[in-house]
Amino acid sequence: MRNKGLWLAVGLTLLLSGCASTSSTTQQLELFFSPEQTSLNAEQQRKVKQFFDDNPYHQISAYIAPANISDPFKALVQSQKRMQAINRLSASYNIPLRLEYAPKQDADTLLLKRL
Repeated sequence: MRNKGLWLAVGLTLLLSGCASTSSTTQQLELFFSPEQTSLNAEQQRKVKQFFDDNPYHQISAYIAPANISDPFKALVQSQKRMQAINRLSASYNIPLRLEYAPKQDADTLLLKRL
């Protein structure tokens, strides 16, 4: 009977310490842009900063889709400007960011993923 109580106590301790040490960090963040938007608005900046705060020591990839513009060249230019905006923010956090153009991703989206 004593062994049963001891094992129960050990099991509860392990369970509680495991619950306390689990992290709730976000593995990815998806942002949506209006077609003409080239920079991050205040809410997007807040979300990206929180994502960087949650993942300070990880390599992060940014997948940027083209803008929903009929002219493919202008759509690419919009995407490059969005890449620059997210790259500036990651540089201010000293977080390495791998930028990738994702033409098959939903238009006007940016996806940050922790690797």
